[in-house]
Amino acid sequence: MGKNNIIKSLSRVIANISLHKLIVIHTNRPESRHFLESEIIEYRSLAYAKSQEFNWNDADKELIKNLSLKFLKNMRENKYQDISFSDKEAEKVVLDTIKSLLG
Repeated sequence: MGKNNIIKSLSRVIANISLHKLIVIHTNRPESRHFLESEIIEYRSLAYAKSQEFNWNDADKELIKNLSLKFLKNMRENKYQDISFSDKEAEKVVLDTIKSLLG
């Protein structure tokens, strides 16, 4: 797979990780937390494997951030309308996730 395809794929996985982290924080259903945390671990291992395929420069990281935020917003609007959090909070979680995976 080429770098552009990996960027899109990695962005989707980062969006999933970030969205699940935000849902854990904002959910009204505590019984879902364990499942969500398990999903975060699974997505994280997938993202780590993808992140090791290439070296990432600042422009790549910015593109991944923007795509991840776009995917996160889309998933939230389509699947999780009952969960509310600010765009600023979403951006912070995405940035933290990217930093932990890509450095």
